Amino acid sequence: MATKKDRWITAQEAAVILTKNTDHEVSADYVRMLAKTNKIAFRARDGRTNEYNLADVEAYRVRPQKTPRVRPRPSTRKQEEASNAA
Repeated sequence: MATKKDRWITAQEAAVILTKNTDHEVSADYVRMLAKTNKIAFRARDGRTNEYNLADVEAYRVRPQKTPRVRPRPSTRKQEEASNAA
């Protein structure tokens, strides 16, 4: 029997799974973009269609809509060193 690591699904199936894990609808185009940026594993099914790894799709979490991106605060160490040296 195939494990989740060995199972491959279509972009539509992946979109349905990602939609269930978030508060908004996820499109098959978004799934393709995730694969293109190496966020989820994919393989070529034929010359035109890709398949996506089920385990990667289920593990990926889409950021909720209208949630600001979390960026690290800029380092203030240089500013502190400059003020301490003066």
